[in-house]
Amino acid sequence: MVRLLLVRHGESVWNEEERIQGQQDVPLSERGRAQAKALGRRLRDEFLVACYSSPLRRAAETAREILSTLASPPSLTLMPELMERRFGEWEGKCLSDLDKKEFARWLAAHQLPAPPDGESMDELLVRVERGLRRILTEVPEGSVLVVGHGGSLKAMLCVLLRLPPTSFIRLHIDNASLTIVEVRSGRSSLVVFNDTCHLQTR
Repeated sequence: MVRLLLVRHGESVWNEEERIQGQQDVPLSERGRAQAKALGRRLRDEFLVACYSSPLRRAAETAREILSTLASPPSLTLMPELMERRFGEWEGKCLSDLDKKEFARWLAAHQLPAPPDGESMDELLVRVERGLRRILTEVPEGSVLVVGHGGSLKAMLCVLLRLPPTSFIRLHIDNASLTIVEVRSGRSSLVVFNDTCHLQTR
């Protein structure tokens, strides 16, 4: 059995500013680093056989913060297939900067069309599935940490759980959340979804 620990990166500087990030290389905010550390404390007793992360800074920083808490951390593998969806002309803009009618049409179509000069849903799904196949080939058994983005992780869930692409918009994944999927003999089971209990203040 392969146990996939799917983690969305901690809050970034642009999450804080409510800007569309896409594939822009934005670092974690101070809050995001604290979130990653909290998730690391939650996972410190996990025995991980591998760790894969998007190469974008906000994801790679989150992965490194988590791995730093482990007694025997695996090496970190950066995987471009785990990058966020490319949002083209929208990257760097706040939602208030976008053409309201154009954005409304995009949302009404369940986010399936590509943003201007961006990546379509089909392209995203193909890319993420290619990365997932590589992970499951390289790691036939054990627990694997996978650090990505809201878009890439939702696409991975659609692939793993055989959900239609229109399910994408119905999934919500928070910063520094934990989702766990177990894969046995090619069949996937969702065990934990969007868990953020480690972020609650005590």
